[in-house]
Amino acid sequence: MFVVCGEALFDVFVPEGVSQSAFAVPFAARAGGSPFNVAIGLRRLGQPVALLTGVSTDFLGDRLMAVLQAEQVSTDFIARKAAPTTLGFIQKNAVGVPNYAFYGEGAADRLLAPADIAFDDAEITGIHMGSYSLVVAPTADTLLALARRQAGKCLLSLDPNIRLTVEPDVYQWRERITQLLPFMDVVKVSDEDLAALYPGIAPESIIADWLAVGVKLAALTRGSEGASLWSQQAQVTLPTPRVNVVDTVGAGDTFQASLLDSLLDLQANTADWVAALTASTLQRIGQKAVCAAAITCSRQGADLPSAKEVGLALADYPEELLV
Repeated sequence: MFVVCGEALFDVFVPEGVSQSAFAVPFAARAGGSPFNVAIGLRRLGQPVALLTGVSTDFLGDRLMAVLQAEQVSTDFIARKAAPTTLGFIQKNAVGVPNYAFYGEGAADRLLAPADIAFDDAEITGIHMGSYSLVVAPTADTLLALARRQAGKCLLSLDPNIRLTVEPDVYQWRERITQLLPFMDVVKVSDEDLAALYPGIAPESIIADWLAVGVKLAALTRGSEGASLWSQQAQVTLPTPRVNVVDTVGAGDTFQASLLDSLLDLQANTADWVAALTASTLQRIGQKAVCAAAITCSRQGADLPSAKEVGLALADYPEELLV
C-alpha cells in the first residue's frame, strides 16, 4: 500500500467575468488538495493507495470521505477531526493559470498528530507528502517525524507545491524542505516553486545540491515548456504535448502521480531501481508524466486521467521523441 500524506479540502472555483459589484456569485466546488489529488491519481493509474490526513466530521468532510471511497482510495488512515474543512478559492487568469486563496485556520487537515499515525511499516511500499501540510503545525511536525521514521524503509517522495497564501514566510518553507530532503528518494518541483524558494539561483544548481544530499530522482516541471528529470547518473528533458488548455489545476499533481506510478512499477520489477534510472528510463517515465499532465490541463479542475487515457495519449506523443 502506498500512502499519500497531506491536505484534503474543497477547491471552490470563482467564475470568470462576474462583476465585482455583484451581490451573489455562483461557485462550483470540487474535492481536492494536492495530496488528495495525487492519491486519486495513483489509484486511477492502478496503484493501491491510502490517504493519511485529518478530515472533518462536518458534512464537507463526509463528502471528502465519499469521494475517496468512490475512487477506491483507502480511508483506513484517515483521522476524523471535530474541526472545519479547508476551502481553497481558485480564480483563473486568461490562460487558465490559477490564483489561490485558502481559508483553513484550525481546519482538520492541519491537525494531524503523531497519535494519528498507526500503520504497520511492513505493509507500506512508499510515502508521498507535500504542499502546505509541510509548514502548518501540528501536521508539519508529524510529517517530518514520519519521514525520519520511514527513511530507508520504503520509497519516500516530496512535492513542496509552495502555497504562500497559506504560509507567506518563504524561510519556513525553505527550512522545512531542507530538513526533509535527506530522507527523500524522489522530489518533484515546479519552476514557480524554485523561483519562490530560491530567487535568482539556477534550477540546475538547486537540483544538483538535492542529488548531492541523496535524492535519487528529481523532476522539474516548467508548464508549457516541458519537464526535466535527473537521476544520479542521467538527465533528460521532455517537451509538453500540445493540448487545448482549459486550466492547469491539478497538472502538477497528475505529473507527480504518474511519476510515482512508474517508479513503483520499476521498483517491483527491478532488483535495483536506483541503478535502473538511466537516460532511457527517465525518458520513458517523463513521457508518461507529461502526457498525463496534459490530459488534466485539457479539462476543468483536477480531473486526473486513468491508465487507459494515459496509454492513448502516449500513442499520440511525437514519434521522434519516443524511446
